[in-house]
Amino acid sequence: MYRKEKPLPMKSSASMICNNLTILNNAEKGFLNYAVIHKYLINMICTSTDGSQVTHRQTKWVTLRNGRALLVLTSLKGIQVFEYDGSAMVYWHALGDSNADVSDQTNFGRGIAAVGENYLCIGHNVAVCDLVGDGDSLVSSDEDGNIVIWKCQGSSLSQSGKIDGKGESCCSLAIWKGILVAAFGNGQIGVYDLATGRLGAMVDAHARWINAIDIAKDSGLCVSASQDSYVRVWQLIPGSSPSIEFKFGDTVPDQQLVGAKFIHEGGRGFCITGYDCSDISFFVQ
Repeated sequence: MYRKEKPLPMKSSASMICNNLTILNNAEKGFLNYAVIHKYLINMICTSTDGSQVTHRQTKWVTLRNGRALLVLTSLKGIQVFEYDGSAMVYWHALGDSNADVSDQTNFGRGIAAVGENYLCIGHNVAVCDLVGDGDSLVSSDEDGNIVIWKCQGSSLSQSGKIDGKGESCCSLAIWKGILVAAFGNGQIGVYDLATGRLGAMVDAHARWINAIDIAKDSGLCVSASQDSYVRVWQLIPGSSPSIEFKFGDTVPDQQLVGAKFIHEGGRGFCITGYDCSDISFFVQ
């Protein structure tokens, strides 16, 4: 179904962080932008959609409802918001005391999502693992596996549902056509009805911690990447009780995978990153 293509080199390797790969597909300008975190640096690569490399410089892009794309970086020190190409910082928010020890876990930002008209949501608590937004819906997950569903009403958020966890971290979230997909530290993927929170399917997708999932919006294909060195592609099946079906799997030997993103909305290709690896690897149909 997919074949490996030539990797894209970075100046430094990927850190062991869940969801450590973000992509902005700027179809109007013919560019694909990639960002990967390495310790205190961000690897940023811009290529043309035909695959030729344009710039290579030294973390999640979000697109607001008004069409504006922003690059958001969270750290122990604070939250930085840049223009999509990193050319200018448009906002800085410090977390806690700037003179405090950076090991203090109260200074922590994790999980980034756009929701509502033009709101940017960022988890500011060590327990928050990921955030995902879809229209006026926002979903958050934590280290105990709890998943909370929120509704954006004007300038406020109200909780509309909760899925109780079982003690396993819920480290990555994605939404597609009313389906909520959640990846857990025990290697399982859960598929839920977003409106009701009802579980449709739970699969033993990987042997180890799943670090990233992503969905191709036009096809409902879902890619998962794990510390077991495997990347797998699944087909989501909508309905009152949504389900999931295995489509493809491959391994990247001796790599703990930390990021995975589709590069086409139809799912014709995706890329992955691995811990301590300086390449972005590609799979295409």
